[in-house]
Amino acid sequence: MAGCRKKIEVSVPTRYSYKIITVLCGSTSPHGSPWLCEECEKKHANRDWRREAEMNGEQWDDDY
Repeated sequence: MAGCRKKIEVSVPTRYSYKIITVLCGSTSPHGSPWLCEECEKKHANRDWRREAEMNGEQWDDDY
């Protein structure tokens, strides 16, 4: 599992600004990588999430 599942606050873009939402550590962000708390970010600093997803059969668009 990618995260510890504790609640964290993240900012997401709105049309003209940003808003703060509460998610669980390890939840998938709109970019495909997990949102992580500070402790889990340090723990998984060198992971290549995109490569792991591709190895597990997921397809990612190269447009981004």
